[in-house]
Amino acid sequence: MRTRWCLWALVVALGCTSAAGCVPPVAKQEQLSKAPAQNVVPSSEPAPSVQSNHQTAQVDPPSRFPEQRITVMAVGDIMVHQEQMDAAWNPATKAYDFRPFFTHVEPLFKEADWVIGNLETTMSGSGAGYTGYPMFNSPESLAPTLKEVGFTAVSTANNHSLDRKEQGVLQTIKYLDQAGILHTGTFASPEERDKPLLIHKDGFTLGLVSYTYGTNGIPIPQGKDYLINLISPELIKRDIARARERGADLVAVALHFGEEYQRFPNDAQKKTAELCLTYGADLILGAHPHVVQPYEWKTVTLEDGRQHKGLITYSLGNFISAQRWDYKDVGAILRLTLHKSEAGEASIEEAEMIPTYVHFYRKNGKRNYVIYPVPQTLERLQNNEKFPTLTKEAINYMKQLQKEMPLHVNTIVSKKKAS
Repeated sequence: MRTRWCLWALVVALGCTSAAGCVPPVAKQEQLSKAPAQNVVPSSEPAPSVQSNHQTAQVDPPSRFPEQRITVMAVGDIMVHQEQMDAAWNPATKAYDFRPFFTHVEPLFKEADWVIGNLETTMSGSGAGYTGYPMFNSPESLAPTLKEVGFTAVSTANNHSLDRKEQGVLQTIKYLDQAGILHTGTFASPEERDKPLLIHKDGFTLGLVSYTYGTNGIPIPQGKDYLINLISPELIKRDIARARERGADLVAVALHFGEEYQRFPNDAQKKTAELCLTYGADLILGAHPHVVQPYEWKTVTLEDGRQHKGLITYSLGNFISAQRWDYKDVGAILRLTLHKSEAGEASIEEAEMIPTYVHFYRKNGKRNYVIYPVPQTLERLQNNEKFPTLTKEAINYMKQLQKEMPLHVNTIVSKKKAS
């Protein structure tokens, strides 16, 4: 782990149960020594094992390997407001080009085996009319762009999933499938809904399931509840169990929940996230507040009485949007190292949160939105690299973020240590 990237570094080992019992893996000493001491959180609690798939990933099928490490990156809300469509429109080609948004994060994504995001828009086709807030419908060219810059899978269950009704759900699925991006949270049939998404590589399998608190009052068509996963304890419990039965080594739950623009999780978020851990989830990927909220390592008691520790990220903020100020132009890339031992025990070995900033500027009268990973960008500036479109104000803002975001995301952990 390169410490120059690790603005908020955490090192954790999670044990994983198996038929032969559970022996917690031990984090290597050199890994521990690379992280800031105040962020090191050793763990000895066991965690369940996993496996499953709702779509067949275009990645290696599961097989046995001596020992594996997988790098995963997860981001928050991928949104397309009208202002972003104006920025992406190329009058010469008469097409929407979203690639420039991701220029500076794409190299970072190339270091990950899997990249996961929250797709908070529909892609319903030009016939439905492209619109931003409050009823999102983005150009379908967004899908291949996300694939090109490195996205493996997206969560599609959110309060805007039904902005173009059933047809919007189905069209979005179609365009994601055409682009080769895995997805979960919305489905075209009951059969698809009942197959949790499994992502495979080199003998490691990650289960991913996704749910939302609601759909902005837009009713789900009668008899078609399978179209979207709503947050339901019974459903979440069943899906996590299915994922594990089908071989997932670890299970991640994407939750669209909380209050918009609130920088701290509310009691309902904490309760829901903890419940998912008691059902055997290892990782919670939170979205919806549009600002970054703190993380928390939480130890719970499973239904069989075993202790289990999981990582909760309550909100990763906006990855890309046209929202400005009050931290709405700030997101976080959660970078994880997943480990699987020769005995088949899986764990989240390392975790770090990398702050990102969406820089807005005008050039020749045209809008532009560009995502900058904060620590990497500041390091490049220190090495005298030039970023002609970055203003002094934007650079100072990133310096401010680099100082204050570690304190913010560690708030819950700090409170626990103090008590």
